Amino acid sequence: MPLRPGQRDIGEVEGKPFLIKRNGKYGIKVRLCAGMLNSNQLEALKEITENYGIKELHLTVRQEVLIPKIKEEYLEDALKKLETVGLKGGSAGGRVRNIVACAGGRYKNCVHDTVGIAKQLDEKYGEMELPGAIKIGISGCGYPCNRPQFEDIGLIGRAKPIVDEEKCDGCGFCVELCLMKAVKLDEDKKPVINREKCKMCGRCIQNCPKFAISPEIKGFTVTLGGKGTWPAFKGDTLAEMVKDEHIVPLIGKIIDYFKKNAQPGEGRLRPLVKRIGIEKLKEELIIE
Repeated sequence: MPLRPGQRDIGEVEGKPFLIKRNGKYGIKVRLCAGMLNSNQLEALKEITENYGIKELHLTVRQEVLIPKIKEEYLEDALKKLETVGLKGGSAGGRVRNIVACAGGRYKNCVHDTVGIAKQLDEKYGEMELPGAIKIGISGCGYPCNRPQFEDIGLIGRAKPIVDEEKCDGCGFCVELCLMKAVKLDEDKKPVINREKCKMCGRCIQNCPKFAISPEIKGFTVTLGGKGTWPAFKGDTLAEMVKDEHIVPLIGKIIDYFKKNAQPGEGRLRPLVKRIGIEKLKEELIIE
């Protein structure tokens, strides 16, 4: 269709919303899981940008890769090259978008395998078509740097610390580490944890030089209905301390509930959460 005078050649390509056409050239949005790429995939991206693009790519805030300014005659070759290394366009439109996760257990302060959980969710629900978009964010500790509480579904890792006094030598490193000042040494130089102040982030567990602090219980805070775009909203808390093995089935229940109950115009979880109410959703979704 010819452009109207003054109309810009820009927008998503019909049937392929992961392609963005701008002024006669194409951008490819490449879906990832937890921001992970292997060396073969990195090499393929390098070849695509050098041979078909402008020798640049963009890492988006949601851990995707955007390859900009590919000429139309090179587009199919670029997509085929992505497929050979297990990559494809995606994460656009009404579907489960690419899953964002922090480094989790690969980072010294986290006690959760966030990347492993992200991969499980991606294998089961990734790119599932829905009435609207669902974005999932996973953080391994109570100081969520990737802001999962502003996603449709947010997972925030928690770990309740318990002290083994026989292993503890009273070094006080846990006191220095605690950002909430929730740990003090008693008269015997043993850590005492103020449960009201403790964020259950896992820093003391992961960093105790004597391995004297361990998780009494681990789990995730699950939030629903966050929104990262303007105006931004934090999601409501659906559940606390959901164990790792319950996360995938719980997310499945949430997605299924959204498919069955979303009304026209409710293109994200937030309108549904506001309409039904978080207390009602707790009754219908929580796995005991």
